Amino acid sequence: MKQRLIEPRLTEFLHRKASITSTPISGTFELSPLCNMDCKMCYIKMSKEKQESIARLRTKDEWLELAKDAKDKGMLFLLLTGGEPFLVKDFKELYIELHKMGFCLSINSNGTMINEDVIKWLKHYPPTRINMTLYGASDETYARLCDNPKGFTQVKSALDLLKENNIQVKLNCSVTPYNKDDLREMMKFAQDNDLIIQATSYMFPPLRKDSTQIGQNNRFSPNDASLYGAYISAYSNGFDNFKAYVESGQIELYDTDDDCGVVEGDSMRCRAGITSFWMTWEGKMLPCGMIPDEGKDPWEVGFDSAWENAKNIVKDIKLPVECAGCGKKERCKACAAMVYTETGSYDKVPQYRCEMTNFYQDACQKVLCELEDEMVQI
Repeated sequence: MKQRLIEPRLTEFLHRKASITSTPISGTFELSPLCNMDCKMCYIKMSKEKQESIARLRTKDEWLELAKDAKDKGMLFLLLTGGEPFLVKDFKELYIELHKMGFCLSINSNGTMINEDVIKWLKHYPPTRINMTLYGASDETYARLCDNPKGFTQVKSALDLLKENNIQVKLNCSVTPYNKDDLREMMKFAQDNDLIIQATSYMFPPLRKDSTQIGQNNRFSPNDASLYGAYISAYSNGFDNFKAYVESGQIELYDTDDDCGVVEGDSMRCRAGITSFWMTWEGKMLPCGMIPDEGKDPWEVGFDSAWENAKNIVKDIKLPVECAGCGKKERCKACAAMVYTETGSYDKVPQYRCEMTNFYQDACQKVLCELEDEMVQI
């Protein structure tokens, strides 16, 4: 039976209640920028030397201290991410202590370090889910995109172990020029393994790693990003559903992260800085991990002050006037982080996203015609 990862109504209800009082019910701990892979479009990964030149990594006890403060303020949901969290020193001990504190824990991982030794302790302290990124359907693709010639074999082994031990997994798929030819096979891999897969062809510019990369990334052109977004929709939904979707004319870009959620509002429409926060590895509490604003260090100023600052960052964000009045804004779904990383400002139109949106309907029609031709040939 395929795992269902639709957000429970209780979770949605809790976030909506928390938004009334600005309670930080959800947090992300970005434990490290270090990773055992080197994906070309990554927005955070850096070398050990660069990391040490910027800041030290926080200790297990410091993260536990922060978790206790956040719990006192209402945090229930906690995501552990990196870099690669399983590469972090004392990750096992940190995770188990956090689990014992009662959080609903989830982990972002590339899956390459999840082996039988990890499973031995993970199955006794199971996370709500592991979000595993799938970068290709072969070791050759992993070598090309991630500089890991054994990556797919390692991921497949990890998935087998997790499934055997009933640990819930969701696959995240980043579609790029380096793995685009594997897209259909990746979707089939998820289907064959009864796993939910969320794929996107949009890559944020990596301002967190390099502030000069405004509007830049090792990614598709806007038109190709739309085209592969259409392929994603077709492969995810099946031909009949995709055809009905295209013929309805109600075509939207479905590539936002389901962990972001939605809170109604005139400015910031997601949960960032309203009910959730992102704690960076170097000590900045941000409303969102993709927004490179100046967050405060809760280990220095205290949790309350850092959270108040994160909320104020969000309050000051206003999306471009052109976007607010655009008839395609519900189809585009451009967010504040997208606007900033594409333009370097919150008041400029993210042209890359605009082009994606404008071309998407034609892209869907093109893919539909292609799939219809395939069926005729069969």
